[in-house]
Amino acid sequence: MIQFRTILILLMITTNSVVFSQAIADEPMGIDLVDQLHGVDSLVDHVLDNREKYRFQFMITDVIEHDSSLYLGDTYNYTTPSWYFYPASVVKLPVALLSLEKLKELDFSTKTKLKFERDFECGNMKFVNESRKSNISFEEMIRELIIVSNNTYYNSLYHFLTPKRINEELNQRGLVETNIYKDFSGCEMPLNMKTHGFKLEESSTGKSYSQQSSQLELEQFASNYIYDSTKLLGSKHEYRREIVDGPFDFNYNLEYSVQDIHSTSMRFFFPQFFAEADCWDIRDQDREMLLESMKSVPKDLRKKKYFDKKKYPDNLYKYLIHGDENPKYDSVITYSKLGLSYGFVTETAYVHDPKTNRHYVLTVNLYVNSNDTVNDGKYEYEELARPFLARLGQLLLEIQ
Repeated sequence: MIQFRTILILLMITTNSVVFSQAIADEPMGIDLVDQLHGVDSLVDHVLDNREKYRFQFMITDVIEHDSSLYLGDTYNYTTPSWYFYPASVVKLPVALLSLEKLKELDFSTKTKLKFERDFECGNMKFVNESRKSNISFEEMIRELIIVSNNTYYNSLYHFLTPKRINEELNQRGLVETNIYKDFSGCEMPLNMKTHGFKLEESSTGKSYSQQSSQLELEQFASNYIYDSTKLLGSKHEYRREIVDGPFDFNYNLEYSVQDIHSTSMRFFFPQFFAEADCWDIRDQDREMLLESMKSVPKDLRKKKYFDKKKYPDNLYKYLIHGDENPKYDSVITYSKLGLSYGFVTETAYVHDPKTNRHYVLTVNLYVNSNDTVNDGKYEYEELARPFLARLGQLLLEIQ
C-alpha cells in the first residue's frame, strides 16, 4: 500500500474553496510517488521518461479504511495546469449529476420522459427526433451515457440543462477551470448557445413540465475564455475532410481541468468529506443508480447489441486496472468515466480492491498522437493508452 500521511478527521471545506484543501499540494507530500512508479514496468517508465510528449498528468487521493470506516488521506498532485487537454466524454459526468439535481429540484423522478421541440436546425438532430418517438427515461439515458458514452443522450441532457445553468452551477461550486459550452451534435459554436424547448412527462404521477427554448449571448460565453496560443496543437489537422498544414485550434472549446475533474469525482464518491453546500444535491436512490452505472459494463444495459463481446467488451471504456484484462485484478472494482478524443485520454475513477481493502480516487490524462496530426482519427489508444493506464492503476495498488 502507498504510505500516505493519514488525515483522520473530516476536513472542513468552505463553499468555492479548493478541493479538500488540506490534502492537496503542488508537490508530493512524504514519499515521492513518481519515484516509486519508476523502474517497475517498461511501459510506465517510457511514459514517465517522455512526460512532456505524452502530456501525462494525474491526481490521486488515498482513502484509508480503518475499523470499517473510511478516512480521507493525502492527495498527490502531478499536474501541469498550463497543458490544455480536450476532456471529451468525461464532461458527461458533471452533466449527469446536474441533471439529477434539476430533476430533484423540479420534483420529477428519473423515470420521467423528455420530449423536445424542434426549434431550429443544427447538426445531428437525432436526440430531438428520438425523444419525440421513443419513451426513454432519464434513468435509461444516464445509464447509457455513462456505461457506453452515448453522445445522443449527452446532447439531450445538455439541452435539458442549458449551457447557462451548467456553467453557473459548476462555477458556484468552485469548479472555475471548467467550461462546458458544447454538445456533441456537430453544430458551429454560436449554435451551441441555443437549446430546444421540451416537455417533461411522468406517467406515474401525471405531472408535466415545459421549458421554452433558450439562447445564451455570445458575449457571456466569450467572457469565460482568454485566447491562448498554447491551445494550438499539432503540425497538421483535418479540415473539411482534408489534411492541411498548421495546428488545430482548441481555443473556445471544452475545458475541464484535472483538478476540477478530480473534485467532481471526490464530491460524488465521498460526500462525507465535504461541506453539504459543496456536494451534489441529488437523491440517495439517484446517487446509487449513478454509482452502479459507473461500475457497470455494456452487457449490464441488457440490450441485444451490447451482448456482442467483440464490439462491446467489458473493458471497452475501462482502461484503468482492467484495460489489459489481467485476471489477477478481476476482483478489483472500478467506478469510472473515460473520455477519448483527438488523441486525448482522460479517466477518473474510484478504485477499490476488496482483497486488500485498498481505496483510491485517480484522475489521469495523457495524449497519444504520434503523427502530430489532429482529428485524423489515428491515435494510439489501444497500442499505448489502454495498456499504460491498466498498468498504472495496478501499480498504484501494489507499490509500497
